[in-house]
Amino acid sequence: MTDQYAIYRVNLLTEGKNLWQKSFEQVRKEHLPVRIDLYRQMHISFSEKDESVVEIWKKTRDITEVSDVLVLNRSGEIYCYYVNEDAPRRITGFIRLNPSGTLVTLDTRDYKIEGYEGNWMAADDMIIDGRQFFLMEHQEFHRQAAMIVLDSYGRKVVEECKEGFTQEVKEKIYSFLQSQEKKRNPNKEQKQRLEFWQKFFENGHYERSWESGMEVNYDAIDGCVNYQKDDPGKALREPKEQPARRRKKTSVIRKLHQKQIAIAKRSGKPIPRYLEQQMAREKA
Repeated sequence: MTDQYAIYRVNLLTEGKNLWQKSFEQVRKEHLPVRIDLYRQMHISFSEKDESVVEIWKKTRDITEVSDVLVLNRSGEIYCYYVNEDAPRRITGFIRLNPSGTLVTLDTRDYKIEGYEGNWMAADDMIIDGRQFFLMEHQEFHRQAAMIVLDSYGRKVVEECKEGFTQEVKEKIYSFLQSQEKKRNPNKEQKQRLEFWQKFFENGHYERSWESGMEVNYDAIDGCVNYQKDDPGKALREPKEQPARRRKKTSVIRKLHQKQIAIAKRSGKPIPRYLEQQMAREKA
């Protein structure tokens, strides 16, 4: 998957106008929401492999403004950064996926997790392959207690998470996604295998598919390739079509003689001698 980045700018026709050119610190202080529905996309481009967000920010400084949001897509992993005067600052909740049946969002508080005591709140989120995952933090002990990663439906993805979305945690999330895919499509591998074998049945059955390129007599499809030349496995050339033989044209004089004989027989008259001789020659 190709890495990309996009630049979003405040839409002044929405309440996002309150964010326009405000620093990250001001936004945090005033508790202003930074959401994608308050912005509009200004630019999108490909990024180099392993190119850092700071490098992208530096090369786009001539087209970015304070309060813009830089969204990075790294192999399906989405990261969002608020463009500040000194450097881009990572933010959460800019993109919110709310599929039907969602139980957990970034606004979730007082959430009960089965097998764990106390209330939990969403402290961070991450989007991977179009699925949103939430880092749940204990509301009383906060970072003193191990955190838990849930998906938007409240399913436990990673337990005993201590340092946020580390590489190890992301690998566990990918494993979870793969297991979910197998549950949704349990026969996917078997279907692919059947599709592979189906090519042998295109001509009715396996022997026909195997022999059809080299068997001369298609009535003899029996699993043994016959009528091969010196090089077995090389298909014989199709026989050339023989030109149709021309029919001999019936002589006009002969037709006249036959007509005269028929008339003579019907009328009871004797057949002329030259016609008798002609009939004798034809019979001979």
